[in-house]
Amino acid sequence: MHVNSALVVDEIRLHDDGHVDLIGLREDLYFDQVPVILQSLSLFVELEITPEDRGGKHVLELRLLDHDGRVAQATPIKFDIPKNYDRPTAHVDPTLFEVTFHQFGPHYLDLIADGVLARRLFLNVQQRDEA
Repeated sequence: MHVNSALVVDEIRLHDDGHVDLIGLREDLYFDQVPVILQSLSLFVELEITPEDRGGKHVLELRLLDHDGRVAQATPIKFDIPKNYDRPTAHVDPTLFEVTFHQFGPHYLDLIADGVLARRLFLNVQQRDEA
């Protein structure tokens, strides 16, 4: 299984016709102070499915790494791909809840698909400018 794309977004809207709206792409997060708890952090992840992936159980683990590279939070997302799944891609829309940032600076969100690092996303946690 290969991660084709992964995006941090504010909201995902799925439509009955298969259309997907991604709202509020995120890379920079602004806060007045830290530590801060973000109520939720949503992702849109598109997976490339191989014949070997069909008919099996899978785990997409999301690991938030802090400024120093330590794992701040780890969340496994378990899902199945049916044996008769006939599309070459699939998407999962995981949401992390109560995400705590203890310091400003770069953070990373690692996506580990079936035990293998598949993608690393950058999150820049910044102090909001006082206007």
